[in-house]
Amino acid sequence: MSIHRYNARTDASQKSIVAALRSAGVRVWHIGRPCDLLLRFWCERHHDHCWQTLEVKTPVTKAGNPRRRKDQQTQDTFLAETDTPRATDFDSAWRELNKRHSLGRVQTTCVLKTA
Repeated sequence: MSIHRYNARTDASQKSIVAALRSAGVRVWHIGRPCDLLLRFWCERHHDHCWQTLEVKTPVTKAGNPRRRKDQQTQDTFLAETDTPRATDFDSAWRELNKRHSLGRVQTTCVLKTA
C-alpha cells in the first residue's frame, strides 16, 4: 500500500462520466493531479479543438458529508485559478463544458469531432 493511498481513490461517479463523455466524442485522460480529468473536444465557439480540465466529485460520502481530500485547499485554489469545472454526473459535466464551450447536444454528433 502506498503512503499516498488517500489519493488513489477515484470518485464513484467518475467511471460513468468518463464513459458518457467518450460516447459523446470527447477524448478523456485520467491525470489525477491537480484534478481528475483532462478533456479534448471540438468546440463550435472557438472553431477548434479545445482542452479543458475537469474535477469529478462524489456529491456526498456514505455518512452524508462532502468528501474532502487532504490537499483540498490546494486543489480548490487550482480549480479557481484555472476555471476548472466540477461535475458529479454527466449532465453536470456537459452543462459546465457548455458554459465555457459550445458543444451542442449529445445527439448532434456532427458538432463533436474526435481528431
